[in-house]
Amino acid sequence: MHMVSQPIPPFYRTFFTTLDPLIASTGFISALFFPEFLLATYSPSPTSPPTTETTQLLGILAGFYLSVVPLQVFLLRARPQDLTVWRALQFSLLITDVAICGAMARALSAQGRLDPSSWRLKESGSILITAGVGLLRVAFLLGLGLGRQARNGKEL
Repeated sequence: MHMVSQPIPPFYRTFFTTLDPLIASTGFISALFFPEFLLATYSPSPTSPPTTETTQLLGILAGFYLSVVPLQVFLLRARPQDLTVWRALQFSLLITDVAICGAMARALSAQGRLDPSSWRLKESGSILITAGVGLLRVAFLLGLGLGRQARNGKEL
């Protein structure tokens, strides 16, 4: 029996194929072209200029961010109703979101600044964006707003 396909809801479709790649693109641009700005987002006293090792790691990070953009923009649009593809990509990116939040928590802890009242605006914004996008991925993976078929793990 063939099930009727349902499209990914417009909110998820727009966010994951347009806004999320823009966020990744800003990460790419910041890591590659504005490393001191990016490092200041994560530390109140970053080493300036960045060390060779830091610059190398930022280049690797830039490559990761850039590698994600075509998947978000082209793969998801090429497979607009393939829930398996959409879920696989969102799960993979959720791992990255969790890693970023974990790394930020470790850095804040090392600085004795785990209390949110001690965070600077840059840190608060970065944490809110990363955690917010991560929660949106969790909602998608749980099938919230996707209809009964998707919550049961079936293709749309």
